[in-house]
Amino acid sequence: MLLKTPVFKESWQNEVLAGAANTAFGILGSEPDVERAVALAKNAMAATSRLADGLLARAPAGAVACKAGCDHCCYQSVGVTALEALAIAAHLRTTLSTEALGAVARHVAETYRATRGLSTAERFSPNHPCVFLEAGRCSVYEVRPLSCRGMNSLDAGECATRLREPEARAAFLATGAGSRSFMEPIRAFHAVSAGLQLSLSELYGLDMRPLDLVAAIHLLLNGPPSMVEAWLAGDTPFDEALGGDSTGSLGIDELSGRLGGAPTA
Repeated sequence: MLLKTPVFKESWQNEVLAGAANTAFGILGSEPDVERAVALAKNAMAATSRLADGLLARAPAGAVACKAGCDHCCYQSVGVTALEALAIAAHLRTTLSTEALGAVARHVAETYRATRGLSTAERFSPNHPCVFLEAGRCSVYEVRPLSCRGMNSLDAGECATRLREPEARAAFLATGAGSRSFMEPIRAFHAVSAGLQLSLSELYGLDMRPLDLVAAIHLLLNGPPSMVEAWLAGDTPFDEALGGDSTGSLGIDELSGRLGGAPTA
C-alpha cells in the first residue's frame, strides 16, 4: 500500500504507517478470517512495543518513570479498533476458565453500564479504573491496546497529581497542563494504528472507526456470537461502542504528529 499523500509530519511515521498497512495485507491475505485478524492484531501490538522500546532506549538512564505497579494512566477511557478488541477477547477466552471468563464478562458489563454516556473528561477519574486493572497491574498486559503501549511518562508523581487532585485534573483537561510524556512512542503507536485503520478500511471494507475499550469488549463477551463474522463481512456491529476517538482533543495533531486534515490515526 502506497500513500498518495503523507499522513504525518515526520517521514519515519509515514514509513511505519506503510509498513503496518503492508503487514496487514500480508497476514490477512485475500479473505480475512477471525484467526488471521487476531494474529494481525498481536503482530501490531508486538511491533508497537518493539518500536517504543527502541525509541525509549535512546532516553537518558532513569528518564522513564513508568514501572510495574504504577497505574496512574489506567483511569480513563481507552480507544481501540475492532481488531484490538478481537485480540483481547480471544486472549480472555483462551486463558481463562469458563467460570473466570463469566466473572470478567459480568464485570465488563457492570463497568459498561456505569460509564456509558460519560464524557472523556468524566472518565478521567480515580473513580473509573480500567476494567482490566487488578491490584495496580494490567490483567491483559500481553494484549494491551496500542495506545497503552505508546504511553511513557517522564514523571510518575505528576501523573498521580494530575489524576487525583481535582484542581490539577481540571487544569490538565482544560489546557493539557501537567502532562509530560515521551512523544516518539506516542507517535509510533499513532502511526501503526493509522496503517491498520487505512489498510483494513480501504482494502477490505472493514469498519475501523475508534471504539471505546469497555463497550467493545462488552459487546464481544456479552453480545451475539455473530458479531465478529458480521464485522468481517463489512457490517458495522460495533456502532454501540463507537468512541475513544481523541481527534477533537486539545493538541491532538501536535501530540500524534499528524498533519492537520489528514485521515484519522
